[in-house]
Amino acid sequence: MSVTHHPDLSTLMAFSAGTLDEPFSAVIATHLAMSEGGRETVRKINAIGGAFVDAAEPVEMSDGALDRLLDAADASPCERQPVVRSETTADDIPEPLRPYLPNGLEGVRWRWTGPGVATADLPTGSKNSSRLMLLRVAGGRQVPEHGHGGQELTLILKGAYHDRFGVFARGDIADHDEDVEHQPIAEPGEDCICLVAVDSPLTFRGRLMRALQPLFGI
Repeated sequence: MSVTHHPDLSTLMAFSAGTLDEPFSAVIATHLAMSEGGRETVRKINAIGGAFVDAAEPVEMSDGALDRLLDAADASPCERQPVVRSETTADDIPEPLRPYLPNGLEGVRWRWTGPGVATADLPTGSKNSSRLMLLRVAGGRQVPEHGHGGQELTLILKGAYHDRFGVFARGDIADHDEDVEHQPIAEPGEDCICLVAVDSPLTFRGRLMRALQPLFGI
C-alpha cells in the first residue's frame, strides 16, 4: 500500500509529545499502523526529543516531589491511549482501531446524514472535547462543500475520494484546519469509509445544509 498524504509535522509532534486527545490520537495511531513512512517520521521526532532531554542540565528535585507526582497521577484517570502496530488484522481493521470497532466495519450502526452519506460516532473518554466518528460516502456521491471551525483529521479506511487537494486512498490522511474549504467526492464503484476526528462542527456554505445541520449532527 502506497500512502501519499500524511499529517502535518506539528500534528505528529503533538502525538509524539502525548498532547493530542483520544479522538485525534486514535486517528494518528491508525494512520501510523498503515504507513511505514509515517512511523519512520515519528521515530525521528522521538529521537530528536530524546536528544534534547539527554542534553538538558539536571535539576535537583525538591523533597516530596516524586510522591506529589505519583499522587497526581493516581488522581487523574487515564484515557485510553491507542497502541501503534503495523498494518492490519485479518478483518482488515488496523490494530489501534480495533478497541473502537469490536465487531468490525460490518457491525457499525450507521446514521443517515444526507443523500449517500452516513456517520457513526465511536465512544471515547468522557474528558475529550473532540469527536471521533466514521464517515461513509457512497461511490460517486459527494459531501456538501464545507469548511472547518477547527482541526479535522480524516483517514481513509476503505475506498477513496478526491477533492481540490488530490486523491485520497486507503491509509492517506487529510489534516485540515479552519482555513480550508473543500468538497470530497467518493471515487465511483466503492463506498469510501473514513475515520474522522473533529474538535468543532463543520461550516457549510449552502443555506439548506446550514439549516439542516442540527438534524444531521455534523
